[in-house]
Amino acid sequence: MTENFQEPSFVEEVKPMPLIDKLTGVFTAPAEVFENLVKSKPKTIDWIVPIVILIVLAILSNFLKFNNEQIRDSLVAFQEQRIDKLVEEGKMTEEQAEIAKERIETFGEVQKIFSVVGVLIGIPVIFLIVTLVYFLLGKLFLKGDVDFMTIFSIYSLSSLIGSVGVIVSTILAFLTGSFFASASPAIFMEVSTEKTYILASKFEVFTLWQLAVFAVGMAKAFNKEYISAFAVVFGAWAVWVVLSLFVPFLGG
Repeated sequence: MTENFQEPSFVEEVKPMPLIDKLTGVFTAPAEVFENLVKSKPKTIDWIVPIVILIVLAILSNFLKFNNEQIRDSLVAFQEQRIDKLVEEGKMTEEQAEIAKERIETFGEVQKIFSVVGVLIGIPVIFLIVTLVYFLLGKLFLKGDVDFMTIFSIYSLSSLIGSVGVIVSTILAFLTGSFFASASPAIFMEVSTEKTYILASKFEVFTLWQLAVFAVGMAKAFNKEYISAFAVVFGAWAVWVVLSLFVPFLGG
């Protein structure tokens, strides 16, 4: 009597790339980084380090800008401009506007505190929301057996480019004296609540770069062509840009 023996098949285990290689590779070779991440499975450190870096840089940036009188005055001027627009639209009386402007002048220190709290809470929450949106869009349009934390880790690593953007925008703020300075066409325009300014501010170099790198990661995660992943990522971004022109909360 003979027995048929089937040799066991082994799945080659992919060794995780060192964290430092992931952090630098996002800028130089994102496809390799995300392919390794998907195959070796993401670790907690893959997403927590980029988030901490961004939070620290954002808090430091706000601290430096709030402590510069010219930059701080540009923020106050913009806030007063928004109040004046509300008066023009009939949404606020002259008396209410005067009170609001007085509060802006006296709430300087409070704004510093709120900016720190906003960064500490806002960044993780935004990361979760954005990841959830792209995770669902990926499941809908790209298909594939991908878990939420893989997309979250890919988005977090991609945010390292946004961290560089924070550094650049801080430098530009000191060069221009504007709180809202960024590497976008808006830097050549007067800060305002007009739709043209809001639209121009969305085309920020580091935001577009980060989205492109994130799209590479989405392609690797869902094992799809780059063009499909780019369509999903930039398509969703385009929808958000359009919405931001009509919803003040999103356009800020």
